[in-house]
Amino acid sequence: MSHTIQSRNAEINPTQSSLQHWQRPALLAGLVGLALGLLGAFLNLEQFWRAYLLAYLFWLEIGLGCLGLLMLHHLVGGRWSAMIRRLMETGAMTLPLMAILFLPLLFGLTTLYPWANAEHLQQSELLQQKTGWLNIPFFLGRSALYFVVWSTLAFLFNRWSLEQDRTGDPQLAIRMRRLSAIGMILFMLTATFAAYDWMMSLEPEWFSSIYGL
Repeated sequence: MSHTIQSRNAEINPTQSSLQHWQRPALLAGLVGLALGLLGAFLNLEQFWRAYLLAYLFWLEIGLGCLGLLMLHHLVGGRWSAMIRRLMETGAMTLPLMAILFLPLLFGLTTLYPWANAEHLQQSELLQQKTGWLNIPFFLGRSALYFVVWSTLAFLFNRWSLEQDRTGDPQLAIRMRRLSAIGMILFMLTATFAAYDWMMSLEPEWFSSIYGL
């Protein structure tokens, strides 16, 4: 009887059944990766923080990409984007989790960023001129703002999308389009300044126009 119910559930929702099949192996792989990461931190703490930041930005950009494409979908529509809308909504909802995973980086700021290292700061006149922007309290405040904007947008789109599924209210589509118009502007600004803060300031004495919008 139990086997029959499971088979029917798999037929009704094969995607969910497939994902559940991979949950335990993914969890085990994550635990092994965590153990190896902690071992790496013990052997070479500086390299650990660099590796953590690189991996963190890789996964963060997936969530940000989903959020940006989701807003583009609501702004311009299109059949192609409607087909992947649920995937984009799900991907965007990883951003609150990425906010939590950002917290360990707070312990590596002085290792990763020369401007956060008091000794290095004293030796660089150029960095001293940038302390109005590159200082830890302001850095943390901006980072918190980025995640508030991204997570709020992801939450509202997901909430209204689920409500639209339940009610079929056409006004919700208009509401999401209007939010996308404002959200896209906020998204471009926050994503750009996050790139300045988290990536470009790794070498704060280096100048380039590659990090533009």
